[in-house]
Amino acid sequence: MTASVVPGRSKGSWGRVLALITILAVPLIPQMRVIFPVEQTLMLLVALTASCMIVGWRQGGKLSLAMIWLLLALGLILWPSARPDAQYGSLERMWAFSGTSGYNSLARGWTLLLAASFGLVSLFTPGQAFISRALATLALASGLGFAIVFLSPDGPKRIGGTMTAEFTRRNDESINQLRIGAATEPWKDQVDKSPALQRLNEMTEQQLLDIPRWSSPLVAAVLGLESLAAMALAWSLYHRLNSAAIGPMLGRLRDFRFNDQLVWGVAVGASVYLLPAFAEAKVAGLNLLAFFGSLYVLRGLGILGWISRGRVGRLIMALVGSFIVVVILADMLGFLISPIFPIAALAFTLGLGDTWVDWRTRLQPKAV
Repeated sequence: MTASVVPGRSKGSWGRVLALITILAVPLIPQMRVIFPVEQTLMLLVALTASCMIVGWRQGGKLSLAMIWLLLALGLILWPSARPDAQYGSLERMWAFSGTSGYNSLARGWTLLLAASFGLVSLFTPGQAFISRALATLALASGLGFAIVFLSPDGPKRIGGTMTAEFTRRNDESINQLRIGAATEPWKDQVDKSPALQRLNEMTEQQLLDIPRWSSPLVAAVLGLESLAAMALAWSLYHRLNSAAIGPMLGRLRDFRFNDQLVWGVAVGASVYLLPAFAEAKVAGLNLLAFFGSLYVLRGLGILGWISRGRVGRLIMALVGSFIVVVILADMLGFLISPIFPIAALAFTLGLGDTWVDWRTRLQPKAV
């Protein structure tokens, strides 16, 4: 079974609107700033949309649209960085850079590499479904990126140090803004009325200190997932703005599936991460496991959506069942588990099992 996303156009667009808001909100939310490697999400989205527009022009679309989006993308990519002693506002962080750190070159370089790869793959594989095209784009961009990194002196070590320093800078900036806000008279008045606000501020600051400990080692996996999300939004946005089709439109989440050979990504990642013989490559294994595991979680969520068939009751029963698992595990282990964990575990199990079982075909009602 090697099916991919069903090419039919999704009638509902609320999910994509929510996804668009989420990815554009990265620079506005302190916790998200230290999870997503590329903070300039608007720059990334516009560059990918421009790539689609150029491919669309090659397929008979409007040259004017391609030129407008190309100029807009170049403007955002070449936007001058702020001076080291100055800072951009929250909205400007969607495309603008602060200071002169090595991260600025990395983010701009990845944006150009990803957009160019997306355009090339789209030109040479016009009939491919989006997910196959996006994964091929990631493979091409990652391969070229790793080649550049390994050919440069101390490449991998320098990249890791650059991202750690960037997350630290974002953290310091966010914590400083929190403390400045907490020192204002209006905030002090609110805290006097509701002491819980002070605890919320302290909890947010602690989260900002804790998140980079696990997000820094997972930069490669999160960058891949962020890039996939940006490509999906650019693909959807293109088909809203341009009548020249450059491939099948995005299908619904409930129909989401991909080539079953990707199960080897989970297998290799788990093996490298867990086996002592690969201890030196443990971080690489963790990134493989996180990236491909997330794809299978998404596939499992699609299966849950397919099972519910728009009936909220069925979906609620599945979610209630997962919460029961939380309570049982919490009682057995003696500590609280996040409710997200069992839902993700259930979705991952369904998605991975779909490789061999094909739930949507097996559970399809048979005609009498």
